[in-house]
Amino acid sequence: MSQWLAWAKQIQAISQTGKAYTKDGYDIERYEQLADISHQMLASLAEQPVSVVENLFIDEQGYPTPKVDLRAGVIVDNKILLVRERTDDKWSLPGGWADVNEAPREGIIREVLEESGYQVTNPRLIALKDRALHPYLPVSAQHIYKLFFLCELIGGEPTINLEVSEIGFFALDNLPELSVGRVLVEDIQMLFHHYYQPTEALFID
Repeated sequence: MSQWLAWAKQIQAISQTGKAYTKDGYDIERYEQLADISHQMLASLAEQPVSVVENLFIDEQGYPTPKVDLRAGVIVDNKILLVRERTDDKWSLPGGWADVNEAPREGIIREVLEESGYQVTNPRLIALKDRALHPYLPVSAQHIYKLFFLCELIGGEPTINLEVSEIGFFALDNLPELSVGRVLVEDIQMLFHHYYQPTEALFID
């Protein structure tokens, strides 16, 4: 992550925190000015209109915290389950944002079912990654933690939906083009490694 992007995110976080706790009208105005500056910086770095960046933060209030992305590794016969995302026509591990009032293990089971039609059980957390420290693209204006789980397949059948156009199992040496904003080859390699080395320590980075 570039230093300029880190500074823009930090300014946005300071602005959001200040607006959450201050009662002074003049301070609120100053924190809103900081937000405007951070949005302009992020828009310039992303080569996007400022309105696009502002929409990312429109519902963000209170003390800023990272968003949580859940991703599932479902391995059968030395092949891993992937879904083809309609948004970019590339492949990813099934998953999505963690929901409020839902435990991560419940969320990943739901996401796999919704995105692929398959039923899984016994999710095991194998990695927690800070997205900003790894080469996911495009760079996100939001701070995101990615949680990776290994899950056991127990039933269901492939079912396409509004988010996914194709579903399949792929060997590690025959992966399709990945949606690198969601998953990297190194993530899939890591899932296979933990699948065959179940006592491997949790990866945190």
